Amino acid sequence: MNNEILSTISKLLLGVWYFTESESPFKAADWGEITPSALLQKIAIHYNADPSDLKQINQAAFFDSLISKVDKADATMVENAGKIATWYTFLKQNLSNITVVRVEGASRIPVLIAGYLPDGTCIVIETFAIET
Repeated sequence: MNNEILSTISKLLLGVWYFTESESPFKAADWGEITPSALLQKIAIHYNADPSDLKQINQAAFFDSLISKVDKADATMVENAGKIATWYTFLKQNLSNITVVRVEGASRIPVLIAGYLPDGTCIVIETFAIET
């Protein structure tokens, strides 16, 4: 089941972009069984970041900005927002404890969306924001 959900998420992410000062794709990975309380520490270690550089973002506000705050005259942006809405719905249906974390401190900012499968497996979706 884990591989099936990860595979479906990966398929839903094909052709989806995170638009900042650049465009970045989203990539899903299985981070194994890690408790929500240990997640931030693992992110800090994974990105060689100081824990104070980790900023948790409200997931509903994060996705709302990606889905609804787009230029309606830009067909590419509207299509991308629709794809994001589809995989966000899938995430909410299949993962619990969804968390969005930014690893700040540089102009290339990792943005991670983490959630948990019923067996405790953590699925992480990674992208990058470019902010100069």
